[in-house]
Amino acid sequence: MFEEKYNKLTNFEKDNFRRIISLMLSKTFIVNRIYDAKQNTFKYNSDYRFIDRNIELFRDYLEIAGFRLIKDNNYEVIYIENEFGYNKKKLDKNTTIFLYGLRLKFDEDRESLKLNTDTIVTVSDIINKLIDVGAYNKKPSDIEIRTALSNLISFNIIQKVEGILEKPETKIIILPSILFVITNEKITALNQSINTLEENIEDDEENEEEIGVEEE
Repeated sequence: MFEEKYNKLTNFEKDNFRRIISLMLSKTFIVNRIYDAKQNTFKYNSDYRFIDRNIELFRDYLEIAGFRLIKDNNYEVIYIENEFGYNKKKLDKNTTIFLYGLRLKFDEDRESLKLNTDTIVTVSDIINKLIDVGAYNKKPSDIEIRTALSNLISFNIIQKVEGILEKPETKIIILPSILFVITNEKITALNQSINTLEENIEDDEENEEEIGVEEE
């Protein structure tokens, strides 16, 4: 069945199919709206459209390799899941915290601006949100910011508009794929973890004050 559908493609489409399969296995998520820095505007993603037109072909191929292809029409996100639990990226703690803050900002802006796709924030917005909720008690280092945001860019969870990642004024697009990375259940679990972390930080600060340091 797959071979019959594949052979109906033109040579150009076959090359495109192979490229996009590799892209999906690398990035997991493909979204319909992307930012074009050269034109300074959003545009439709031709890769998403190609998958959509040939979705059964992609499903058949990926199923052979043990992957499920999932398409969410509401948020216009296409992504893959491995049936055996392989090909999963374990995020470090710092990146997970940033992911949490980005999801909070995404939800806030969707509610206030009535958005259903993506939202634009600054790096400063994210840091301030994480400090507000107690995930950090001070601004993370530049390398922590850059590493966390770079990790999330590589999986099409966010996209940089312009600027250097660690700069406060740099604009970041939070893509709707974030909803499928950090679900409502995971948000609840992270809320509990963050609250516990905040309590531990407060306890540590109280202990430091009790111990004190004598000045010579």
